[in-house]
Amino acid sequence: MTGIRYITNDKGQKTDIVIDLKEHSEIVEDFLDALTAEERRREYSIPFDELIAQLKSEGRISGAIFN
Repeated sequence: MTGIRYITNDKGQKTDIVIDLKEHSEIVEDFLDALTAEERRREYSIPFDELIAQLKSEGRISGAIFN
């Protein structure tokens, strides 16, 4: 595969990778997005409707925005 180089240690084991972002930026972005999603998978979340109701009750958004 072009645009990808591996860096190896003294034992010939791959330790790092260099990726040409001009050639592979979309793939790298998708990979990083997947890592971020996995990292955040167990974070606390609330349903969207509850968030909107909370923001309205706090006066942080107007009711006309999300009806």
